[in-house]
Amino acid sequence: MVKNKKLLIAGIIGAVSITGAYLYLQVSKILSYTLNFKGIRNVTFDKSSVKFQIFYEYLNKANIDITLAQQEYEIFINGQYLTTMTNFAPNVLKGGSPSEIVINVNLTADDFKKVKLNLAQVLLRPSSVEIKTVMKWKVKYGFLKFPVTYPYIVSLKEVLGWYIPAVRKNK
Repeated sequence: MVKNKKLLIAGIIGAVSITGAYLYLQVSKILSYTLNFKGIRNVTFDKSSVKFQIFYEYLNKANIDITLAQQEYEIFINGQYLTTMTNFAPNVLKGGSPSEIVINVNLTADDFKKVKLNLAQVLLRPSSVEIKTVMKWKVKYGFLKFPVTYPYIVSLKEVLGWYIPAVRKNK
């Protein structure tokens, strides 16, 4: 009876150790993801705001599906805070494959009043206008939840180059 109890305890310890090692490996792969900007779509302007969607492609390198339980995006232009966007709708990122992340953006005139930009700089030197997005995600797998922060930095010239061929040529 004592021998069976020791074998049972050893088996449980072994199973927990193997599971822990597997989860550690998967979390390491999740944290070594790739994120690529895919574009901006559905741009609309009205008297008081500009609305658009930003598309990213996230490659989950782990073999397990994870869920973005909460997303927060802080936007800065030339180091000046512009706005924060949040998304509380769960977004499942499939294991071993790319997933699309869509961010709905609604910027008002009040948002742009927070940022001091030199119009000449914007028009003549768009490469000197830095747009930084600090992505703060709450990633969930089963009962485990952990934060992931990722800064994504591009210049206004890069953004314009995605849509205006003449800007793209003058790199």
